Amino acid sequence: MPRNARKNLCSQFFHVMVQGLNKEYIFEKEIDIKVYLRYLKEKLEGKNLQMIAYCIMNNHAHFLIQTEDVKEISKLMSQVNTKYAIFYNKKYDRCGFVFRNRYKSEEIMTYAHLLACIEYIHNNPVKAKMCEAKADYPYSSFGEYKGQQEVLLNITAIAEIFKGYGISLEDALRENYKLYRFLEDVERQDKEKVKEDVLREFCQKRNMGNKEDIVTNDKYFRELVSILYIEYRFTQKEIAEMLGVSKFKINRMLNAI
Repeated sequence: MPRNARKNLCSQFFHVMVQGLNKEYIFEKEIDIKVYLRYLKEKLEGKNLQMIAYCIMNNHAHFLIQTEDVKEISKLMSQVNTKYAIFYNKKYDRCGFVFRNRYKSEEIMTYAHLLACIEYIHNNPVKAKMCEAKADYPYSSFGEYKGQQEVLLNITAIAEIFKGYGISLEDALRENYKLYRFLEDVERQDKEKVKEDVLREFCQKRNMGNKEDIVTNDKYFRELVSILYIEYRFTQKEIAEMLGVSKFKINRMLNAI
């Protein structure tokens, strides 16, 4: 029997980024950042999501968001960016688009990835040489984690979320990006082992020789994809690579389930 899949994070946490059109500055002054943060706070109310970390730079912004419904992120970013674009265009006497795209989003796949993402977001202004230390930058959630300010986060709620995964706030503030990446590699290897175990048992139970036999059998193919996606929380890309088919084929199969 394959081991039980470890509770993963891929359907819970998302790294979201917005950027100015043509990478231009869209948060030029302190008041611009404060207005954007205020809009975020207003629109977060009543939504089924939790802001975990953030950093507002001059021409872009990073957010780490927890939610069980990814559509909530689309609603949030659409409402906030639309409202800010109206404010920005009016203030600077301009018209047209302010943001480059709606937003970009990346699923957080592992515990190590989660911690690395928090550090990456908080370290953004240091990397851009806007300050010498993360604590010196006032427009990220680092100060909220340290208890120095309350702007956008519910630290108590975040601590409870982390607790459920065996993570503390101290873990989230450790400056050990290389260690997190190492742990992520270990978790990725463990995930590969789970895929091998699931595929081997699936083939044995159904007297199938290999994955090629499964892919050509619609019934078993649909069944295996469903198991990998729903029970083990593998992404469509991971399943496609595992079975040697296109991501489009996996997406079409899941839509039919």
